Order: sequence, then structure tokens, then C-alpha cells
Amino acid sequence: MRKRTRILLLRRAIFALLILGAHLLQNTPGAFPSVCGVRAFFLLSLTVCLGLFEREVAGALFGAFAGILWDSVSPLGDGFHALLFMLIGAACGILINTIMRNNLITAMLLSVLAHVLYVSLYVIFFVVAEGVDSAGWLYVRYYLPAVVFSVLFTPLFYLLVRTVMRRTRLPE
Repeated sequence: MRKRTRILLLRRAIFALLILGAHLLQNTPGAFPSVCGVRAFFLLSLTVCLGLFEREVAGALFGAFAGILWDSVSPLGDGFHALLFMLIGAACGILINTIMRNNLITAMLLSVLAHVLYVSLYVIFFVVAEGVDSAGWLYVRYYLPAVVFSVLFTPLFYLLVRTVMRRTRLPE
């Protein structure tokens, strides 16, 4: 096996382990503290950061993997997370390839947009459509603070993914 292929496989294995670690931190009760009952969505922040560095196809595949893991523990997921995360990972890669620069400010902007899109669609499809009373209050009280809490971890994931990319730089 060529050195380039080995480095690429090592990098992608590290990213898969990062996704598994974020999944365990996010979905294991008591593994990470919640603030006033609001928990962080680590998988979405990590998907955005991976999409920034791995570009379209790999970002979509890592997003689908993260979404499948989230769907596996979600009672109402039914592939919603896998599809949405795949689209977010691909969109981040496309935006970086075409019109945006890959830096921390861009990561924060795309992370905020991805989180707001995710919670809005989730509330529409799984809260409002189910006929839950006071869905607007739930959106303001729980989901928007979850967006703020989750976006706070984006710089950590961005720096972690950037470090892995720099350490596993492909030979020219």
C-alpha cells in the first residue's frame, strides 16, 4: 500500500473515531453535563468542521455516518438525521470549494446556520406535526439555547480537525 493511501486511511479512521467519541459524549446520559436541561449537539458541530476540511463527498459520508449514529438512538429519527447531516456535510464542502475560505469565522457561521436549520426542521417535523402543545415555547426555551450551547464547541472541533489534517498531511 502506498504511503499516501495509508495516510488517508489513517486520517479517515481518526475522524470516524472522533465521530464515535462525539456520539458517546452526546447521547450517553450523564457523560457530559447539561446546562439547565439543555444538551449540546456535538455531532452536528463536528459534521460541519469535517465538511470544511474533507470537502464534498467525504463530508457527506462523514455526515451520513454521524446522522446514522444519532438516528440509532433517536426514537423519532427515521433517517432524518442521516439525510440532513449528509446534506450539511456536503454543503459545507461545496461552499468551501467554491465561495468561502476555510477559517474559524466561517466555521462558526456555518455551524450557527446548520444548527438553526436542524432545530427548525426538527421542531416542524417532529414537534409541530405531532401536535405538541406550546411548540413555540419549546423552540425558544429548549432548542435555541441548545443551538447557542452547541455552537460554543465548534472552535474546539475546528481546531481538533485542523490539527489532525496538519499532522496527516499528504505527501506531494
